[in-house]
Amino acid sequence: MDIEAILAIIFVLGVPSMALATHVVLRPLIREYAKLKGLKADRQEVEARLAQIEDVVHDLDRQVNRLLDAERFRRELEAGRERRSLPEL
Repeated sequence: MDIEAILAIIFVLGVPSMALATHVVLRPLIREYAKLKGLKADRQEVEARLAQIEDVVHDLDRQVNRLLDAERFRRELEAGRERRSLPEL
């Protein structure tokens, strides 16, 4: 056999078999890498959303406290009016 025939056999059989082997071996690795990278991006997105939710909860807490203070103040004013309106004995 001459060198051209050997090279032809290597290229005809070897290159496709190497491509197939590479595909079989690397495809799962690339999928796992992409999945991990996607999970990292999802985690960052979840952390950002959680921070937004925490801010909203803190704002709601402040608003509820203001409403409670206003209600206490209103009740104190009404209690003062009732004391003034009661006849003294």
